[in-house]
This record gives sequence, C-alpha cells and structure tokens, in this order.
Amino acid sequence: MQTHIDAVVLGLSPTGLYALRELQQAGLHLIGADQASGCARFSRAARRCWTPRDDAELLRRLHELAAAQTAPTLLLPTNDHYIEFLGRHRAELATAFRFASCYGGIADELLDKLRFHALCRRHGVATPGVWHVPDAQALRAVIADMPYPCLLKPALVHKARPFLRGRKLLVARSRDELQALFATLPPDSGGWLVQEIVPGPESSITVFGAYVDASGQSRQPFVARKLRQYPPGFGSASLALSEHCAETQERSQSFLRAIGFHGICGTEFKRDPRDGMLKIIEINPRPTLWFGLSHAAGKRIATAWANDMRGYPPQPERAQTDGVVWRYLAKDLAAARFYRDPPDDFVLPPPQPHVNRAAGEHTWAVYDRRDPLPALVEPLLFLRKFLDRRG
Repeated sequence: MQTHIDAVVLGLSPTGLYALRELQQAGLHLIGADQASGCARFSRAARRCWTPRDDAELLRRLHELAAAQTAPTLLLPTNDHYIEFLGRHRAELATAFRFASCYGGIADELLDKLRFHALCRRHGVATPGVWHVPDAQALRAVIADMPYPCLLKPALVHKARPFLRGRKLLVARSRDELQALFATLPPDSGGWLVQEIVPGPESSITVFGAYVDASGQSRQPFVARKLRQYPPGFGSASLALSEHCAETQERSQSFLRAIGFHGICGTEFKRDPRDGMLKIIEINPRPTLWFGLSHAAGKRIATAWANDMRGYPPQPERAQTDGVVWRYLAKDLAAARFYRDPPDDFVLPPPQPHVNRAAGEHTWAVYDRRDPLPALVEPLLFLRKFLDRRG
C-alpha cells in the first residue's frame, strides 16, 4: 500500500531543508522538488525528491501524485519561483492540494518591489524611498532627486538573477556611477528600481517570522537580529541571533493583518539612525533562509502551517529562547573575511556581531548531525555554481 504524502516542499535550498526537517520531525511524509540541485535533495527528511526539468514536468508530477492520494496534499513554496508557480496554477491545483491563500493574491504584491513600496505607503508603514526607472528617460527625469549612495534593484529579483550572478542588487555611489550601471542592464531582466540606503550596520536589522492563519492571527511568532549578511551589506543572513524585539513583532503583525495576509512569512526591518524609526525592507511570503534559527529557539512555524492546513488544533505557544546563534558557515566565513579589510568605497559601517561570544546554543543553516549529507554535499554544489558563473 502506497504511503500517503502529506506535503510537497517546493525548493531544495537550505530554506527548503529547514521546512523538510521540521515537518518530518512533526511526523509528515514528504516529497521535495526543485529544478536546481540544492543541498536538501540529499536530506533524509524527504521520502523522495523530484528534479523536474521545468514547471510543466512538475505540474504533471503533481497531478500524478494527486491521482494516487486519498486526501489532499499540502504544497509549500520556499522560493520566489515556486510562489509564482502556485499563483499561475492556483485554480487547477486547488482541487487536490492545500496551500495558503496568499499565493495568487497578496504574495504577488510582496514580491514586486515597486508594488510592495506602494502597499507600504498606503498603510502608512515607513520604508526607504523608492523610484521606478523602467528606462533611461525615466532615469533622467528623477536622477537629480536621488540620494547617494543608493541601490539599483530589480523589481522581481528572480528574473534578474542570471544578470546579477549571485548579487541581490547593485550599489551606485554617485550620479555618474548610477548612469553607468543602468546602461549595463539587459532589457529582459524586468523593471528596475532605485532605492534609498538606510544607513548604519547590517546588525541593525531585525526580522520576524510566523505563520499567519486565515483569521490574521500570528502563530509561533519569532524575532531575531541579523549580525552579518552575505553578500556583505545587502545580502541574506549569514549570522543571526534570536533576540526578541517587541516593536518589530508589533509592526509586523499589524501590517500583516491590515493587508489580509495568510501564510508563512518573514519580515525585515532596519532601524534608521537618522530618525530612530524602524523601516521595513521586505516581506517574504514563504519561509526564509534563517527560519532554522526559529526552530532552534523553540518555535515551530512550518508545523503551525501544516496543522492549520490539515485542520488540526494548533500546538501550544511558548516564549522563544533568546541568545541562540544561527550561522550559515560557508557564507559567513566569506562575510567575516570581507569585513576584516573592507574596501574604501564600501558604503556601510561594519556590523557588530560581538554578542556571538556570549551567546548560548549554536545552530547551523545546513549541518545537522542527524542528517549530515546535505552539509557534506553543499561545498560541491557551491563549486559547481561558481564554475557555471565563470563559464
């Protein structure tokens, strides 16, 4: 008799690895799926992993799975590509699968940086200044108003990823540099934005994660502080600390309720030293890279999602354990090396990760002694990605 598959985790990066491990510990039978060969493909947390050539093959496999199941299977996207995939195929998948209602709805606004900025303005949420520059004429019209240095960001990050080659954005230190960078943008990379830089070290960034149910209640809420990022200054967390911040949690929950969000999410804020305000940087409508820290600090965000999607009662809420340090070792070593001798033109001060020395428990983005293979394979995946970019 075939085992029922409780959930399919879409994406096999370290973010997908977090979801697979937590859900497997909660007793779910899982499939992982991704076009890319991520480290989670080698985890024992999944019953099996799919590596479809494209979205059409993934859709076919999902329909075949649904035909063999006697109850609906859950779908959890862990990257932006699969959020868009669910949005496109929401109607046909909804008959046999269960997933959060944000996909195909508010998630589209959160992924698009320009629409997200407009959403923040409508709800009175402080955010860095943003200017839309779809073409050179639009850039000329607003370039005199830009603060320098500033960021040049794709409106949809995943569409510009081949051009960015591992970066999330570009930094312009002057008007001339902004014009020169804009001239290099490929026409098929989507729209671009110029964004104000919130000054101060990246260790001033706080993050919030939770599962928000259909009534707007945040379950298993968790708050942390970034200590370092990779790429330095404007990347993803490489070193983080569980540390409660009531203001970050309250602002996140209030905004999520106001926009009617339903699903797993991670918000990011940075405190602006010029006015002391917390300013929102982004909301990811999915698990994010640092969610393994929430698990180590006693929260079960993915489990809360799965219980609610299946109609199970919520697990008890308890206070998070503060002082837990999470590290993405390979990337944080590179970030730490960068900050030992940053270039003269780097636009932010170095972070302040000294609290790491006094912290208690440590946990890792990929390594787990009970599931060691992903950490053993990941260096080879990094090497292959590096060679592909060089080629």
